[in-house]
Amino acid sequence: MLELAVRSRCTAYDCEFVALAKQLGVPLVTSDRQVLAAFPETAVSPDAFASQGRK
Repeated sequence: MLELAVRSRCTAYDCEFVALAKQLGVPLVTSDRQVLAAFPETAVSPDAFASQGRK
């Protein structure tokens, strides 16, 4: 988790959620622009998440 924080420059607090989402294999739904930019493979905006459900 600390490696994620150092690499991304996001807070350790935010990276706890990123690490948990990765571990569980689920998307991290967030409005935090820094997290969305740093972890595009894990983080998704609420609007994008809602759009995925409509397909």
